[in-house]
Amino acid sequence: MSPQTNSIKDEKPLHSWQNAVSGATAGIISRFIIAPLDVVKIRFQLQSEPQSILTAPSTARSVASTQYQTIWQSLTKIIRDEGYRGLWKGNLSAGYLYLTYGATQFYAYYEYEKYLTSMCGLRSTAISSFSGALAATSATILTYPFDLLRTRFAIQDHTGPYHSLRSAIVRIYMSEGVLGFYRGLGTAVLQVGPQMGVVFAIWSAGRKHFIKPTDSETAKQSKNFIVGLVAGIVGKTSIMPFDVIRKRLQVQGPTRSSYIITSPEYPKSALACAKQVVRTEGFLALYKGLVPSLLKSGPSSAVTFLIMSAPLMDGTQRRLISVIKHRHVDTRENDRHSHSHVHLARGKTISQFGAK
Repeated sequence: MSPQTNSIKDEKPLHSWQNAVSGATAGIISRFIIAPLDVVKIRFQLQSEPQSILTAPSTARSVASTQYQTIWQSLTKIIRDEGYRGLWKGNLSAGYLYLTYGATQFYAYYEYEKYLTSMCGLRSTAISSFSGALAATSATILTYPFDLLRTRFAIQDHTGPYHSLRSAIVRIYMSEGVLGFYRGLGTAVLQVGPQMGVVFAIWSAGRKHFIKPTDSETAKQSKNFIVGLVAGIVGKTSIMPFDVIRKRLQVQGPTRSSYIITSPEYPKSALACAKQVVRTEGFLALYKGLVPSLLKSGPSSAVTFLIMSAPLMDGTQRRLISVIKHRHVDTRENDRHSHSHVHLARGKTISQFGAK
């Protein structure tokens, strides 16, 4: 046995907090990349005119009253009316959201997976899926106030009700109470569990069956990107109606008419809200913003899992992972150790990358 292999055996498994740092860093990077599409998606979702699934208004009458009609038209309108910074509105609260959400999600995922694996005595796609759903639900509940703040900042102009993150928190607390930060939470919980369960299941199964130990590092990175892309698209499409209803509920309250887009008044119940949307705008309204959402979520998941699986590594770490993954095919027990060691090298690298 080579000295390099012996040194690998001496490595300690990656701690949960290191997984959390990796997840948080990946979330922040992917968030910055897709922020403009997120702003456009939110504005599509909050428009109450009848609209097609491709986000274009369905009638000539609705075209005249619709501010945001296509992705390109919306991007140019935002830049013209609000400047380039308008494309990153709500990015501060979204940054806190993704930082805490990514950290909580990946920390909880590996903790849940470790616990369930020890109980069942084996790894499986079902365990990965269930762990992903539990982790995402935990992260959603913890970070939901930032999600609500992100939505409200994304649809206000310079005359809007909130001038800073601190003032927004104070104003919401004073006028709506603690529960004001959790408008639409039930819909979010119903949405994120199934979505992330699907995402992690596809990611886990894809890596198992699509990525081979003999693949080059470049091939593995490309395949990780593809697996993450498919996982994000399928997961997001499956829960799109929940996302639309959540956004509608998040902007309810005393500031409802103070935004760029004035939202109708909706019942507090998610089901009643959905019925009102379908009755007044048609069934396809539940899929408003689908295209920018897929353009956002697919690459976002791909980038996140690519960074988690194959970050920028120096030559030593590449050789380390090469040896580890060679051992991956030996036995199931070796697979468990290899899984942890891969994350060890990955966690160190991504922490350094995020600190730059």
